[in-house]
Amino acid sequence: MSESHISIEIYEVWVRVQESGYDLEIIEAYADCCGSFNSIDEILEQVEESYSGKYDSDEDFAENLLIDTCCIPKDLPSYIYIDWERTARDIMMDYSTSNGYYFRNV
Repeated sequence: MSESHISIEIYEVWVRVQESGYDLEIIEAYADCCGSFNSIDEILEQVEESYSGKYDSDEDFAENLLIDTCCIPKDLPSYIYIDWERTARDIMMDYSTSNGYYFRNV
């Protein structure tokens, strides 16, 4: 890319991002927290495999993850409390986050 020339590749990348169905913010967040890539196809494939959603905090993410995967019984007695901060800290060993977007480490 130069002042008078923009490579056709930039348009091809834009089309691939648009076709992926993911917002550009999600792809940027993944690139931010998960390293460098050789091609747009590589990053889109890894986003597809690892994207886990957007959450306000690690604790919200952990709670939703465990509820969605049925790891917490629906009939859990009301007198049992879960330490979401510690649970989130343990779960985050297998996940990365950037800008509120969460990705499973692959």
